Amino acid sequence: MRTRRRLLALTVAMTALAVPLSSARADVSNAKFYANQTPYGNPASSQVKAAPSGYDLFFLETVGRHGSRSMTNTDGEKRALAIWTTASRRGLLTTRGRQFAADLRSFQAAEKKLGYGHLSSIGKDEWQGIGRRTATVAGDFFAEVARSGDKVAMTTSPIYRTKQSAHYMEVGLSRAVPGLRYAARTTDDDLLIEDGSSRKGRAAIAAVERRSSVRTAAKDVLLRMYRPSYVASIKDPLQAALDVYLLYCIGAGMRDDTDVTFADYVPLSAAAKLAEVKDAHNFYRYGPGVSGERSSYKAADPILDDFFARLDRRTRGGHTAAVFRHAHGEVTMPFAVLSRMPRSQKQASSGSPFTYGSNPWRGYVVGRMGGNTEWAAYKNAGGSVLVTFRYNEQPVTLTSCTPSGAGGGYFYRVSQLKKCLG
Repeated sequence: MRTRRRLLALTVAMTALAVPLSSARADVSNAKFYANQTPYGNPASSQVKAAPSGYDLFFLETVGRHGSRSMTNTDGEKRALAIWTTASRRGLLTTRGRQFAADLRSFQAAEKKLGYGHLSSIGKDEWQGIGRRTATVAGDFFAEVARSGDKVAMTTSPIYRTKQSAHYMEVGLSRAVPGLRYAARTTDDDLLIEDGSSRKGRAAIAAVERRSSVRTAAKDVLLRMYRPSYVASIKDPLQAALDVYLLYCIGAGMRDDTDVTFADYVPLSAAAKLAEVKDAHNFYRYGPGVSGERSSYKAADPILDDFFARLDRRTRGGHTAAVFRHAHGEVTMPFAVLSRMPRSQKQASSGSPFTYGSNPWRGYVVGRMGGNTEWAAYKNAGGSVLVTFRYNEQPVTLTSCTPSGAGGGYFYRVSQLKKCLG
């Protein structure tokens, strides 16, 4: 039996590696400051930590953000085009600015072809790649799941791009392990989370937006497009700049669908400051937030509860071997706080608003397109269970949680996790 399982695992791994890798041209570094719109990309491989001797993987569960996408709606594009149109009529465009409307309309044509808020080609490849790599690194496990007839569950929010992400992950898994059986896909309203900022958090966001360095960055963007006299007349220059900056960020994940990037309108120095603003927004709305408060991340409590409930169910003999949840950045960010992922714990005092210099929270890590948290549960012959974690497919240890002592500090007993994360 053990020999057969090794052969099955080898077949899984070879099949997975035989699937052609994507040609997607995603920029997944932080060098261009895309904040939480940074694409996940589609690397060839990922990493896992070896389990302690005698322990075998028996359950996997994740929550992840949908892949790279088009803009979710046209609101920001309409605002940007309205400002441009007025400047054009008044003859107050720069040479560079004259091209903006044509670039925007070309970009919108690509978005309309995809559908607003739908996955880009890169986004589809991202989740297919996550499925392929998951099957590869857990080859023994998925081979046994296919043999036993246990099922894999996919859960999404009601929003279409999460359903697309689940579909493409299933494509990646199924190409690597053709015999897998899937439970009927379900939707979960808990995978939609609204702004959780407090009064203090909103005040902190406003303080960040008032910084002179932020206002300077906004003007640097607008002055690339408009004459100084016109920039001075714009009622909300920061919002106007952020509308262009968001197009620049979304363009990074649409490079297989359009050649328009908006990079010519957003200098890197300005992108760095506007990324800090966007990260501050998310920090107070969905992240660690203000010291002594938990409103910014408490809406993810039901998701953490579900992780433990599904693990307990499988431990008691349940036949769902893996649960893959597909959600939004508004979910993956607070879940990272609750599950004590690296760089997600430090709050900001009410008197010292978020800055890059004072806090390690970064949207390109905690909120990126396709970003995901994985729990992998292992069991030995005596029924003892250990859980290990991966964050964006990389092994991590949890902040302030005590590991079991086995597995090099990466494995935790469930009882410890319930105390630490509960």
